[in-house]
Amino acid sequence: MTLPVQAAASPGTLQIRDGERILTFSYEELLAAHGGEMPGGVALVFRLMQWLFLDAADDIPERRTCSFYSGLGENGKGIIDGAEYVMRVVRGRTLFLDAARCAGKNAPPAPGGGKYYFELGFNQKLYAISVRENVIPREFWDFSRYAHQKRGAGEPLLPQERERLRMLREQLAAAILAAPAGALFSLLEIS
Repeated sequence: MTLPVQAAASPGTLQIRDGERILTFSYEELLAAHGGEMPGGVALVFRLMQWLFLDAADDIPERRTCSFYSGLGENGKGIIDGAEYVMRVVRGRTLFLDAARCAGKNAPPAPGGGKYYFELGFNQKLYAISVRENVIPREFWDFSRYAHQKRGAGEPLLPQERERLRMLREQLAAAILAAPAGALFSLLEIS
């Protein structure tokens, strides 16, 4: 069986197989599907999939074979939404979010708990990936942690705090999208 001839993915896109079709996605599409609240998380999962599919694995995944584990647990809403939009891991029940599972993994801690550690499976392979140290700026990390603690205490963010968090998230997204993928991720293991 042959796949229909399609244009190759541009540097700003990623591709996945869905049966006999090859689907192409841009960061902007993932961000729109997510709703835009957490652009840094959407940018991170977009670049992760783009890097893994194109560079590390050199393979276009078959959507129905995909699985995804996020060491951020339920706190990574932009990451979860981006993974679902491309790989359909929520619908396929192959999304795993137990933040405790990555406790012993070599990956930077996340401000809301867990770690910047991911496992992405497709086409009968599983890739363990961590975000490199210093990818997440200290200012973003500290303020994000503050926001998580405040919400955990039942206190709403003040308007100026919400604005600062929005700005930091947008700056993080821009930095992730501009960086070479090799500067963002470490491939820890393939099984």
